[in-house]
Amino acid sequence: METCNTWQCINSFAPWLSAVGTITISGIALWLSLRDKFIRVRSNFSGGLIPSYDPQKLDTYVYILDFVNIGAREVQIVNFEWHSRKLPVFKKIRSVIHPYQDERVARFSSKFPVRLKDGESGQIVFANDFIEVLEQPELFIFSQNSVEAFIQIFSSNIYLCTSVGKKIKVTMKTGIRKELWNKYKKYNKPL
Repeated sequence: METCNTWQCINSFAPWLSAVGTITISGIALWLSLRDKFIRVRSNFSGGLIPSYDPQKLDTYVYILDFVNIGAREVQIVNFEWHSRKLPVFKKIRSVIHPYQDERVARFSSKFPVRLKDGESGQIVFANDFIEVLEQPELFIFSQNSVEAFIQIFSSNIYLCTSVGKKIKVTMKTGIRKELWNKYKKYNKPL
């Protein structure tokens, strides 16, 4: 077996290095050409404080669904849906509520449809008692059966609906599900 000198060994890797570089550059170029076509929205559901009467004092606890466009493509949010599961066969239930029509929090909420360019954001503010004031909260996630209510609360998800038909899952902040469960236990306590 013949040993190679320094330049012969280095030159033997040149075709491999060239092939890897060509594939890498082509992949990057393809990704750069396609990335503007994707809808990218980051969204969270969490708790927060807003002022009620005195604008200098944060004294009212609310739930906030906030969303921001982090992609180059302009996106239009037309609505949101709350998906939960019902017993006995865990069928999926879609609920659409309109918390921005509640006069207590309406001034803090964006009106649908919301058109967002890159970096723009919107939010929907829910009153602290938005489930309890529904005419039939048991049809939402406060079922009469506590096992079913537990499943509904801890398996429910919120989705933002866009004008192109894509649904974007909203991240629920830590503790919000537990907070809703504790609220259910207080609501469903026998009188």
